[in-house]
Amino acid sequence: MKKNKGYYRGIEKDMYLFFVGYDEMGAPSFSKFARRIGLTLAELESFRKKKLFNKAYAECSEIRRDYLKDTALTKRHDPSFVKYLLDTEELSGDTGDVKFTLEVV
Repeated sequence: MKKNKGYYRGIEKDMYLFFVGYDEMGAPSFSKFARRIGLTLAELESFRKKKLFNKAYAECSEIRRDYLKDTALTKRHDPSFVKYLLDTEELSGDTGDVKFTLEVV
């Protein structure tokens, strides 16, 4: 993907293709996509004021949710942790990355 320093024509398609074709470790995220194209997460999220970008952002969020569900069902990711992530997104109304603290006793 091209490295850019701001909004560009076709970013919605690039983001969609990133989420649909994700096959790396972990799960697809907006933060990973932003870094891939040379932006910060804050810069990427600032584009949500654009109607087309916001629609693509919402679709990518749903792709991410499906990805997490599928990996939980196949035990590629811990199902209880995926449930926690998805529940946290629903409670906060946020569809981006989730920050959490884990304390091991």
